Amino acid sequence: MTNIFNKMKKSYKIIIPVVAIIVLSVAVIYFYREYRYNNYKNKEEVRVYQYFSAVKTNYDLIVTKNLKGIIVDITPKGKTIYYDSTPIYYVKEEKVLFPQEMSVIFPFMDSPQHKVFKYSVYEYNDEVHYLNNNNIKREYKHFFMFDGFNLFFFPYESILKIGNQRDIKLSGMSYVKFVTDTLIYYDKETGNSDFIELDSESITVDCDGYLVNIRNKYYERMNEKILLFEPSVLKSVNEMN
Repeated sequence: MTNIFNKMKKSYKIIIPVVAIIVLSVAVIYFYREYRYNNYKNKEEVRVYQYFSAVKTNYDLIVTKNLKGIIVDITPKGKTIYYDSTPIYYVKEEKVLFPQEMSVIFPFMDSPQHKVFKYSVYEYNDEVHYLNNNNIKREYKHFFMFDGFNLFFFPYESILKIGNQRDIKLSGMSYVKFVTDTLIYYDKETGNSDFIELDSESITVDCDGYLVNIRNKYYERMNEKILLFEPSVLKSVNEMN
């Protein structure tokens, strides 16, 4: 009986490590496959441009995607560029890539503020506005975008108002940025970009139904003022009903 018991103990000493090695090997293989699926990189090169200090800069951008089609990295080819929230425009395409996450504001909805993640893409095609967020592309209506700090992107035609003295018409896919006492804007249709030094003048954008206060970071609709939130505290647009 003792011999049988000793043989069983020896068998267990061999079996347990073998089973552990098999389980560990299966786990390693599984997680490696998941890692490859989520992180394997497909690269594509696209021609883009941005405006820096009102000067247009054209360059080739290497866009890296994983196997799910989600953009995971962008690299300027042959240039050194620090990416903040300044939009990246595709050449000869109605597409804009956002290097940082952005708030998306729907002024006419009950739950008006959501966000898109870093490297999301706005597209305008056949008079339809799309947001591609983590490779989920959907149509959206009546919205503008905000980086949470000082940059506003307007998909629709609007009017930039500086005090009571100056109005600047902006086409769709234009943006406005206000840093300290400097106003910077880019108009997509004309290609005009400028920066304007200001004192205490009000800065608003009239979007035909609501007014965005650039200086104080809120929008006004039907005499109601609604503060704008940073994207980090908002839910994704993918969770909208």
